Amino acid sequence: MNEILDWMNNTDSATPPVLWLHGQAGRGKSAIAHTIALQAQNLGMLGLCFCFSRARHHEGLHLKLFTTIAHHLADHNLHLRQILAEVIANDYSLRDTADIAEQLQKFILEPFSQLEGPLFRNIIVVIDALDKSSVEATRWDILRILAARDAQLPANIWIVLTSWPIMDIRRALLASQHIQARSLDDIEAKSVTHDITCYISTTLKELGIAFSDKDVEHLTAKSNGLFEWARLACDFLHPRISVIANKRFRKIMSHAGDGANLLDGIYTMSLKDLIQGGADVLERFCSVMWQILWSKELLSVSGLDSLCCKFTQEEDHFPVGIILGYMASFLTGTTDMSTPVRPMHSSFYDFLLDKKQSGEFFIDKADVHPQLALASLCVMQDGLQFNICGLETSYVCNSAVTDLAMRIEKNIPLHLLYSCRFWATHLCDSTFNTGMAQHVMYFVTGEKIIFWMEVLGVCKCIGEADRALTFAEGWLHVSILYCTS
Repeated sequence: MNEILDWMNNTDSATPPVLWLHGQAGRGKSAIAHTIALQAQNLGMLGLCFCFSRARHHEGLHLKLFTTIAHHLADHNLHLRQILAEVIANDYSLRDTADIAEQLQKFILEPFSQLEGPLFRNIIVVIDALDKSSVEATRWDILRILAARDAQLPANIWIVLTSWPIMDIRRALLASQHIQARSLDDIEAKSVTHDITCYISTTLKELGIAFSDKDVEHLTAKSNGLFEWARLACDFLHPRISVIANKRFRKIMSHAGDGANLLDGIYTMSLKDLIQGGADVLERFCSVMWQILWSKELLSVSGLDSLCCKFTQEEDHFPVGIILGYMASFLTGTTDMSTPVRPMHSSFYDFLLDKKQSGEFFIDKADVHPQLALASLCVMQDGLQFNICGLETSYVCNSAVTDLAMRIEKNIPLHLLYSCRFWATHLCDSTFNTGMAQHVMYFVTGEKIIFWMEVLGVCKCIGEADRALTFAEGWLHVSILYCTS
């Protein structure tokens, strides 16, 4: 951490502007990256913390990296924000360009070249889990830009990048002199052992669990240098009703597995311990995780509840807290109705999406998109209404309504906004069925579609309307051809 902080504040022009932290799963890459982001934020130096996730491949996050960086950097400079607004106004198609090189050129390099004088102090951009960005073929565009010496990123933009040391990333980044590589796997074993011992000992004492120094030593050795394993092990030993810590300690120590299998092993052991109610509980677990993994945007417990109660299968109508309430070791946001649910560590989603690793806990794609498309249509039918924000007049710009943000928060719940933004995207990922086609036709030909545009407008998402209707038109066209063939 001290090394990285020194690097962040270095003003020597010869210092590499990209720091690549790499190492196997559980070494602490993301923890370090997010801690650095928090410290940079406290110092007024954070430009962006961008996190990739294998569970969110369908969102095309790799296509949004440089546009998102540009958007956040504009928050640091009013002139840059004005330039970017003009770029979009002069070429509206740039909003949706999938050409990463064009994004870099039009949204970062050209706008920054128009700025005069110093922009701001060093700005840190954190890119976490690049290996989860996409498949190798599409990730190459990002790697090529990061590795190229002629990219000419602004001098005070410094990038902290984390990933597994997989072959294509190693090949692209290790040969670049302007990239400083730091392997967490190469840190002296004695130092890692000391840190994990301190972590386990302190955590168990805070939990009120009496373990001997020898027991702590055994747990540290079992962790094999993986901080995430140590965290999960301490959570597994957490005292609660019907939990005997010593019995669980023996269970951990007797569980076979080392190296890459350690995290999978403790995930399996912990989930089996949680899901003891038979097939019904396992089905509910899968139902909730299907929804979390394949939603187009992170949802809170409240949002997940509001959507799943519209699913077609009656057995899927249950409060998701029944399952999520027991999953605080794996997911954040499980005890707060309004906080987005996300994994504590990306390896948990990797585990669930690999059948060889997860076995009975495997979460496949299944038919979740038709469920989410239909649920979104039903949510909109129930929730959309004329003048949903209660505006006194429609003869002023939205920007002139001083309390518009408060009105949106009060009248447009996040699950309704989610449905408005992503119903057509889920529809495109759904196979044809007559019932769905009827719901779509009812929506696009009725008055609710006007209220839908109003919600997108006040929430500054109106640009998504054209794409959604194009998606729906294409899906219905294919459906009609299917029916007539």
